[in-house]
Amino acid sequence: MRATAHVDRNLCLGAGLCEVMAAEMFRLDAEGIAVARQDTADGPDEAGRLELLRDIADCCPTGAITISTTTD
Repeated sequence: MRATAHVDRNLCLGAGLCEVMAAEMFRLDAEGIAVARQDTADGPDEAGRLELLRDIADCCPTGAITISTTTD
């Protein structure tokens, strides 16, 4: 299973909590809006990555982060 994070730019207020929780998975862009990094080859195993992404999405103060999964 592969997990992917999506950030709704209309909801994101740039609190930066996602970046603090996992800088290898999220960053704030020049406008201060979160961007999900899809190039996280050094990240945790997929099960650990999914759990971390769900935790981050749950902590997002505006609910701007959603997680989708696919089976490869």
